Amino acid sequence: MKFQVEINSHIELKYPVEREDICNRIISILDLDEKHSILLNELEKDIAKQIKLLYMRDDIKQFFDVSCVSPYNPAATCMRPYMNILRGILRKQGYIFESSPILIGFKDGKPISTSKYKIYKTDYLNYQL
Repeated sequence: MKFQVEINSHIELKYPVEREDICNRIISILDLDEKHSILLNELEKDIAKQIKLLYMRDDIKQFFDVSCVSPYNPAATCMRPYMNILRGILRKQGYIFESSPILIGFKDGKPISTSKYKIYKTDYLNYQL
């Protein structure tokens, strides 16, 4: 176990440029709005974005310790593997995910809601102040 931790730490430190490039590619695929946000229901409907994120799995595995990211674990099941990948990887690079429920309409008199994710890097706040 100690050996595995040392290997993972080495991966985490060795490729800072490549890791940030992966994160930039993920952000580019998401095509966040001007407030650095995306609605979950829009991502759920956009199969092309989901596929692009899932196709990045091998690239991500080269530069990140993915042992704790559920889509890389054959025994794990997850409803939205693309979300698990992007959340897990971006968080490892210091990105913040703020999730908030948002009402997007009504159907048959019942409210329809989704989650709105604001995604930004921790140093983004210091830059904005």
